[in-house]
Amino acid sequence: MPLSADSPLYRAIRDIVNAAAGANPFEDVKAVLSDYTNRFHALGGLVHEEEDDELLLHASPKLTIYHITLSPGVQYPPHNHLMDALVGIYWGGETNFIYPLAGEKVDEPERQDFSAPALVHMSSSTIHSVANTGSARSGALHVYLGDLPGTDRQLWSLADNRPEPFDNARYMAGARPI
Repeated sequence: MPLSADSPLYRAIRDIVNAAAGANPFEDVKAVLSDYTNRFHALGGLVHEEEDDELLLHASPKLTIYHITLSPGVQYPPHNHLMDALVGIYWGGETNFIYPLAGEKVDEPERQDFSAPALVHMSSSTIHSVANTGSARSGALHVYLGDLPGTDRQLWSLADNRPEPFDNARYMAGARPI
């Protein structure tokens, strides 16, 4: 479903893109995303809902923005971004499982639970999986300081914990009940 003409996401996209173009993109985007996370949280629900869990809002060489509405009880496979990521959780919660590497395989993860409103930073070296352990869809803006769709990155198979090239169709198909 396309964004409605009056969607508050348009202003958020514009302001985040402008912040990323400044002299200090990480700090400027972080400040703008924090503001929108709190604003959207105050609205008391999802600002946009799709059938799919992710909606690409913006992609350029320096910035990628997704609106994510995770389905309850679902966990996605471990993956990396190879760039800094900022996540503004404005509705519900997200659980991140942070995986250390043991050679090429991922090892037992550390669980991190976040409830709205929350701003989460993941460094370029983070390997994680994301889940919604709640009972309703969550809402968040996921902002990446780079061209996420154009980056050669990895997805880890839960069957053998080994990396393979990231493919969005395999990533979505790898979602499982938590």
